[in-house]
Amino acid sequence: MSLNLRSILNKAALLVNRISSSINGQKAALGQAAPAFKLQPTPDVSKFENNIVTSPYGDCDLHDMTMVQKVFESASRWPNKIAMECGITGRKYSYEMMRQLIRRFGSALTRMGYKKGEVFAIISPNIPEFPIALYGASGAGMPVSLVNPTFTAEEMARQLTVVGATVIFGVAPMAETFKQVARLCPTIRNVILLGPPQEGTVSFQQMAQDSGDLFNENLDINAKEDVFLLPHSSGTSGFPKSVMLTHFNMSSNAMQFLQPGGTNHQIATTNYQDTYICLLPFFHTYGVTLLMNTGFQTGAKLVTLPQFEVQSYLKAIDDHKPTAMHVVPPLATLLAQHPALKVESLSQTHTIFCGAAPMSVQTSVKLIERLKNPNLSLQEGYGLSETSPGVLMAPLGNTKLGSCGAPISRSKAKVINHEISDQALGPYQHGELYVSGPQVMKGYLNNPKATNEMIDEEGWLRTGDVAYYDDDGNFYIVDRFKELIKVKGLQVAPAELEDILTSHPAVAEAAVIGIPDVQAGELPRAYVVRKPGMESVIDAEIQAFVDSKVSSHKQIKGGIEFRSAIPKNNMGKILRRELRVEYAKYQDSNELMDRIFSAYDSTAKKLSEL
Repeated sequence: MSLNLRSILNKAALLVNRISSSINGQKAALGQAAPAFKLQPTPDVSKFENNIVTSPYGDCDLHDMTMVQKVFESASRWPNKIAMECGITGRKYSYEMMRQLIRRFGSALTRMGYKKGEVFAIISPNIPEFPIALYGASGAGMPVSLVNPTFTAEEMARQLTVVGATVIFGVAPMAETFKQVARLCPTIRNVILLGPPQEGTVSFQQMAQDSGDLFNENLDINAKEDVFLLPHSSGTSGFPKSVMLTHFNMSSNAMQFLQPGGTNHQIATTNYQDTYICLLPFFHTYGVTLLMNTGFQTGAKLVTLPQFEVQSYLKAIDDHKPTAMHVVPPLATLLAQHPALKVESLSQTHTIFCGAAPMSVQTSVKLIERLKNPNLSLQEGYGLSETSPGVLMAPLGNTKLGSCGAPISRSKAKVINHEISDQALGPYQHGELYVSGPQVMKGYLNNPKATNEMIDEEGWLRTGDVAYYDDDGNFYIVDRFKELIKVKGLQVAPAELEDILTSHPAVAEAAVIGIPDVQAGELPRAYVVRKPGMESVIDAEIQAFVDSKVSSHKQIKGGIEFRSAIPKNNMGKILRRELRVEYAKYQDSNELMDRIFSAYDSTAKKLSEL
């Protein structure tokens, strides 16, 4: 913004304020009290020892069982209860059927020659067979890499190359994509498809006919060391990395969430069973832990939806009358506002749990007011892929809307501002959030440097988020140190998009940041320096180039701005924070202009009424 324009705006703002103050002063004289100024809480001496906030919940039980052993334990307890049901087709599996199919699938993998330690990849929408493949592979000793099925073949291959995946499981309509992935990732030996048999692939249905005799329930698996899951994460910066979550990490997180007093989730009985609508993706740790692992440990029924469609989502709610809903902010907004939702279909819902991104207080209030369910608890949580994912959770009967709560069982949290000191800060002081607990990852696969940057010698994991906590130990996320972008709860790594941008023949340099968006939370926005002689290349051409190489949530929907240079420090590191500040100032100037013209019109009207 030019100095001249800034000067004009400042003068206009002062003029409007002067006129408005005069009129407001007259109104105050007539008996209208001015609004009270609200003070920020004054930092007190912390009641938390060394300013470390511990969990208000009791210590949950921990165990050394594998995730498969826990599922089999549930199958023995509730053999005839429905475990999985497709919300579209209605096909379903009881807990006992699921156990048998897990055994057969794992046995078939062993028969195909797969060994403990080889990586199994799942690239699939939410379907009832997802946990069969997940726990079947895990039972054969194979760590499982979860991949977003909306990725392009190139994105899938990049992730699978990092982990050295040897086999893919997915659905038949994606067969051609998987063949491209296999060509790009030569470690892939087989593609397993659910659906009609196809040449060059292995049939899931055929594997389900295996005798199961090669499945070893006593396979030598060290729950604290052997990896169960390999989700992808950007960490606090850089390219996506593969997170190593052990059986112990994942089982601990499920036990932490189920600690009595923390949630309303109920254990299945002869006459009762919790029901979840599973729209949140199973390829995300939120889906694996909060839906599958937690659900199976309580004997819940999981109703799967393969993709988001408003009509099928609302129909599933109406058909199955869920007792617990797991949402992200856009889904919470839909439940709060969509006219087609039958509110009575949620009358049996005891919990709505929101995670992956902060939910606005306005949305929380609208949702509570609309549902009018006195037994409903609206709980927000906070976590990362690196923490399996949960670490903070709002309490039952939460009244502090906007807070993501206190540490869950056996977890700790602290806030540090390294510009001041390395000591933990007291209440209401902003700094980077650090967390610890049994759910903290083993590390990043084949990346000890990134692991050491993320976890310190005492086991504290830096989150990259700016937070503070109140006198009761409830945390509030206010900003982000880390560079990743969150689009509808899904991670987007700026470095990945910058790499694609600079592969365009007209682009010399690029930087990507996230900008606020009401619907998506954030959207990627790119700043581009064109190569000399390439000034005729327009933003639409570059955007189309990037969009063709990435999945929908990574597309640069926040726009492209051409610049003469990208801000960097002395070491050549992109200063994305400067770009975020610059964008915010630009938005503020636009909002100021809107307020000025609005206030001018309002002031003129008020003057005419004097």
